[in-house]
Amino acid sequence: MSQENVEVVRTVLDLAFVRRDFDAALRLIDAEGVVDWTDSRAPYSGIYRGHAEIRKAWEAWTNAWDEWNPQIEEAIVVDPETVVVVTLVHARGRDSGVPVIAHGASVWMVRAGKVVQARLHQSKGDALEALGLSE
Repeated sequence: MSQENVEVVRTVLDLAFVRRDFDAALRLIDAEGVVDWTDSRAPYSGIYRGHAEIRKAWEAWTNAWDEWNPQIEEAIVVDPETVVVVTLVHARGRDSGVPVIAHGASVWMVRAGKVVQARLHQSKGDALEALGLSE
């Protein structure tokens, strides 16, 4: 099940941020799923619960960026439900046109093929530490 969970995460990232197909992405997120982006340095930092809040956050996010292309550089299967993904994002601001490259990591919990929780961290080390692990 672990590799399947990595693919669920990869698909959610692609659908939500590259294709901007929120309906398809939300089908892979539990109706009561939680996206915790409180560690974000961007204005959309916050905790989003359920499809309506998650959709609203994604809309705000994609409205700020002409391009947001997250690439998974590494996926670490922690246990049958938990995946840490280390990402490299290439983005371009909508109003400014400024290109941005950002590194980060996030912890995803996937049950029965649906994301139940995702939490952003600034680094792989921070994500692993949040789980009581080290690099």
